[in-house]
Amino acid sequence: MNEIWFRVYGRGVNLYQEARDLDWEIIFWVALAALAFVGELLTVSFFLLFFSLGAVVGLAAALLGFGITVQAVGFLLASVLSMVILRPAVLNRLSLRGGEGYLGHRGITGSSAVVTEEIEAGGKGMVRVGSGEFWTARSLHPDEKIEPGTRVRVLDTDGLTALVDIVEKEEKT
Repeated sequence: MNEIWFRVYGRGVNLYQEARDLDWEIIFWVALAALAFVGELLTVSFFLLFFSLGAVVGLAAALLGFGITVQAVGFLLASVLSMVILRPAVLNRLSLRGGEGYLGHRGITGSSAVVTEEIEAGGKGMVRVGSGEFWTARSLHPDEKIEPGTRVRVLDTDGLTALVDIVEKEEKT
């Protein structure tokens, strides 16, 4: 006899079937947690990590015998709450470690920069923004050539190219 039956509260319970259903739920949550965690390791975006955390909550609910609805609600709540509460704290903590962080293309608009490679008239050159980020740059005025050492202001970005205008020329001695 393959199946074991017990009488609980006047109803028959098929423990074999219940165990098999529980196994699939456990496998699902373990796989989801593992895939989200591996995805996080590959992208380092601090986004998938919180879905992995939510899957662990779903796994805990499955192990405690709760139904799929409770598991799904636990997953969603844990994922969203951890993303809203923990993600900003983690990102802030990481950005406070060591020096100036990456500003991104929107973060450099309005910043001061120094030309490190000549910006040809109608062409591109290189600028250093802040204390170390190097960006490809082109002049606001297409007919203007900008020499190395010239201070410029970043007016806008076009993809990964900064649009700059001269602020002052550095004196050469």
